[in-house]
Amino acid sequence: EHPLEDDDLLREILLRLPPQPPYLLRASLVAKRWRHIATDPKFLRRFRVHHRKPPLLGDFSYEDGRLSFRSTLDLPYRIPPDHFPLQLQHHGREPWTLVDCRHGRVLLINSEMRQVIVWDPLTGDRSLLSPPPAFDDMHTAAVLCAAGEQGHAHGACHSSPFKVVVVDSCEHGDETVVFVSVYASETGVWSDLLSTTLASMGIAVGNRSTLVGRRWRCWLLCFVVPPLPVICCYHQPCFRMWDRKANCYGVAVWVLRKSIELQKLRVGV
Repeated sequence: EHPLEDDDLLREILLRLPPQPPYLLRASLVAKRWRHIATDPKFLRRFRVHHRKPPLLGDFSYEDGRLSFRSTLDLPYRIPPDHFPLQLQHHGREPWTLVDCRHGRVLLINSEMRQVIVWDPLTGDRSLLSPPPAFDDMHTAAVLCAAGEQGHAHGACHSSPFKVVVVDSCEHGDETVVFVSVYASETGVWSDLLSTTLASMGIAVGNRSTLVGRRWRCWLLCFVVPPLPVICCYHQPCFRMWDRKANCYGVAVWVLRKSIELQKLRVGV
């Protein structure tokens, strides 16, 4: 018997193909038996678990009321920009803001309208949510898959429940209160507010976030008052410190003391 006539061996070979869609697609065109294995739901679950992290197919950008997609795949498998259309209407002065894309879903917020949209580009499904009344201005938000079943591998989360996390802040005297609420699609209910109080040192909640393991993290930017004459500034993705010194003519000028490339830092989490 030829080795490729063994279904178990063929599954192990196909399992080790790169995770990008063209490879498995090409293999499925070889023969009906190959296609049967490559499209089997059980095999696809094993395929996602084996590769763990799903491949990046492209990224979204939002401009002038239109969400566009840029594919990272090479021809002939490149996805057209208009393949995932989403037209949004805003009745106020503030447009929608694209804040997150994770586990197959896209998240947009409109602080003026106090609304959140969760959109699935593949199925076209979208959910329009209204955060709790306490959120006058949503600084940032995130969407993530809430599937907790054993063996679930992110990459086919379209039928799975999801969660939305929104963050806001307000100042009370010398303190800043940062508060959070979590929406669960399984129940359709927002959680009670979770809050923490920080000393008001020019704290600002950024509009980007990241998922580390099972913990969601958002950026807090604060201005630290150093001994004069020193100034600190943040120029994405670099943090710079400047000293006020006299040059050879006795004129006070700003001199760059240190530049810290934030992308090169190794932060323990």
